[in-house]
Amino acid sequence: MDETLGQIEAHIDQTRDRLGANLKELERRVDVATDWREQFYARPYVALGLAVAGGMLLARVAGSRSPRQLSAMSDDMTGRLRSGRGSDIREQALETWDNIKGALVGVATARVTDYISELVPGFADHLRDPRQKPLAR
Repeated sequence: MDETLGQIEAHIDQTRDRLGANLKELERRVDVATDWREQFYARPYVALGLAVAGGMLLARVAGSRSPRQLSAMSDDMTGRLRSGRGSDIREQALETWDNIKGALVGVATARVTDYISELVPGFADHLRDPRQKPLAR
């Protein structure tokens, strides 16, 4: 009986150590996944592509104008801001920025979920079906 009790305690200690190591690995992976510098160094071409896409988006929003058109637009914007109609442009820019932030949060959430799913069996299944019982502690 004492040998069995000792084996059970040893097994519990080993399991606890493995879980602790898994949690430390999960913490490390989350830190790497959320560190933009690490992401940049790991995928410089993706970062460059995002920068180009962001520049193109800003150029599209701003539109290409000739110097004469820019001068007329500047006069028009000054008049709009004085009359209060410039808020439409600000609202459109804020809405675009909110969409970009939402997309980035969605991508980050998917990445973190994938990492956790690799470390914790059944995690992805639990997320898909919220009616399941809570995961055992």
